[in-house]
Amino acid sequence: MRTDEEITRLVGPIDCLEAFPTVDELNAFADALVADYPDRVSSTELGRSRGGDPIREIRVGSGEQHILVLGNPHPNEPIGMATIRHLLGRMVADDAVTVGATWHFVLCVDPDGTRLNEGWFAGPHTRTGVARGLYRPPATEQPEWCFPTVWRGRSVGVPLPETEAMMALIDRTRPALIASLHNAEFGGGFFYTTGGDPGYWTALTDRLVAADIPVYQGEPDVSGARTLARGVFELPLFEAMADLLTARGLDAIAALGGGGCRDYTARYDTAILVCELPLWADGRINDSSAGDRMLGDLLDATAVEYHAMAEAAAGVLARVAGRLSGHSPFERSVRALTARLPGIAVSRGSVPGRHRIATKGEIFLEQYNTAAMLRLRLGGMLLRLLEEECRRDACPELVAERDRFAALFDQWCADIEQNAPGTAVPLARLVGIQAESVLLAATRLRAGLAI
Repeated sequence: MRTDEEITRLVGPIDCLEAFPTVDELNAFADALVADYPDRVSSTELGRSRGGDPIREIRVGSGEQHILVLGNPHPNEPIGMATIRHLLGRMVADDAVTVGATWHFVLCVDPDGTRLNEGWFAGPHTRTGVARGLYRPPATEQPEWCFPTVWRGRSVGVPLPETEAMMALIDRTRPALIASLHNAEFGGGFFYTTGGDPGYWTALTDRLVAADIPVYQGEPDVSGARTLARGVFELPLFEAMADLLTARGLDAIAALGGGGCRDYTARYDTAILVCELPLWADGRINDSSAGDRMLGDLLDATAVEYHAMAEAAAGVLARVAGRLSGHSPFERSVRALTARLPGIAVSRGSVPGRHRIATKGEIFLEQYNTAAMLRLRLGGMLLRLLEEECRRDACPELVAERDRFAALFDQWCADIEQNAPGTAVPLARLVGIQAESVLLAATRLRAGLAI
């Protein structure tokens, strides 16, 4: 049987999905599997989140090679939880889907943050609908980027309880493969790997092409990542990322937090696959025709936008100084992102090729991919902060600032909905791509091929 045919059979049909599972819904699904298949499925509590939620591992299969699948390492990226639900259902229905490995599914790496996003899981699935309910933690509160490592003789990375739970699982299983399931809000799809060969990389991006999702060909969102093939990047170690950020004049530790799972699993020679899929796709990201401006001018204009975003948020925070409780996760995220934006603006000056004509795809990416994504994230969380604080204390200063900023955020949203709303990718299609990619890596692992 051809590899593609085998993977299609292993993944099986995926029912139409209208919503992402919540933390409680995925836990209930796992509990039902454990109850119905006690001889094939087991559940282990790896630890507790900062908010007291269990970090759960669901184990299925009995092979010598161990595969870890991480769900929701970033709490605003829930495709992975739906993918885990599907893969678990397939594996209990057909043992062949385990491809001879022992699987360890971490249902939700960050349940606390995920709960703060659940308001948009059932829709409306529009860019601004999601932005109004979004929460994205700062780097120091992202479990997958708080692994301990050493950089330039300095210990970095303070593991969160959720990180420590992953570390314990990694040390116990010494996995051959970790699949970390991510998604972006907008643009195209791409992958990070720690190895492989051209056949593997092409097979990954073939998943995107078959699903009619543009293959992202811009700069990777992880600093220092090397391009392996179209839409496939090498996941770098912390050292490479931090060195590059430092060379650009940025605070590497503030931007990164700590090491990633690659840094921690290097001792076990673990292969890593990161699946990055967009909730909304737009083919304009790959328009290679010549645009109407120089790349340097485009980058300078984007830098101005980053500064403007930071100034808008900083102004709001200054005007409500003394009125905030100081305990909101939204405040920590807004302050961290506001502090990062000027450095991101400065980094635009070090992008090579500034004296050539920008392509239309590059213009679109600069205007409506990263910059617009950060504007919506910042604006949505800042508005949620102000609304939260107004519920606590509806003083005139807070109410006025909430109303003032809500009007500005409405303008940001209107720009997106008019110029780059994207085409929503059916949720079942996104689950299919992630499931196929993970099983592609697993079947190659079984065959002794490079991943």
